[in-house]
Amino acid sequence: MIVATHIPRAPLNQSIELFWFHEGLNSPHQLERVLPEGSVELIINLRDQNRHTFDPVSYQPQQSYRRSWLSGPHSKFIVIDTAPNASMIGVHFKPSGANAFFATPLSELRNNVVALDVFWNGAAASLRDQLLEAPTPADKFRILEDALLARQRGRELTHPAVRVALDYFIRQPQIMSVGAITDKISLSPRHFIELFNDQVGITPKVFCRVRRFQRAIYEIQRRRNLRWAELATDCGYYDQAHFICEFKEFCGLTPVDYLNQAPEYPNFVPIFA
Repeated sequence: MIVATHIPRAPLNQSIELFWFHEGLNSPHQLERVLPEGSVELIINLRDQNRHTFDPVSYQPQQSYRRSWLSGPHSKFIVIDTAPNASMIGVHFKPSGANAFFATPLSELRNNVVALDVFWNGAAASLRDQLLEAPTPADKFRILEDALLARQRGRELTHPAVRVALDYFIRQPQIMSVGAITDKISLSPRHFIELFNDQVGITPKVFCRVRRFQRAIYEIQRRRNLRWAELATDCGYYDQAHFICEFKEFCGLTPVDYLNQAPEYPNFVPIFA
């Protein structure tokens, strides 16, 4: 199995957290939950096999994807399948980062997975063909960089007010109200929320809830001696009951059940149905 990541060069690194690639990946489970992070993921399948999303309760198939797709910013977990000998390459955008590469408001991607052809037409298939021919992960990353650099040119980047808000929310995930940011930007609350929603894909309130949840995930992974009430307070929840309720909404599991599963990748939780 090959697993590799790559930090793209400037100016892509302003909008993109990292590129990732895996080949020959085999999972012992057939389904898994993907937990929300508040950002967009571009995924290109390098195998000739369908991938699916599933109903989170019945686990019945909902949508099918084959070559490449965008997974929008989510306010809840989604259920996907795994595949034997899987090979994929992808782009993990920073919050609002995908705004520089797609003309549509990111709010239209909220809680959606959409074929990349919808946005890039034939360019998506052409990019996939080039990636299939590239012999090494480094070659694939270079091709992906070049394609995204070409797409980024001439695009308007994140609005300054949204950028200020994102920096504030990410540094302080325990924030309970977005009202704390309104005195730092020269926009009305209504205009700010609309702008944030279009450029990030979810509202400021939902984004803060997702980041608080991600902070909790990080602390669960990091801490050796967990005290749930203390963790809830440290992450900005009103109390332990609030923490458990929000965690279950975003993860589909209680914090204890999540900890007991100890997923290898924190945001990909196996389902053994």
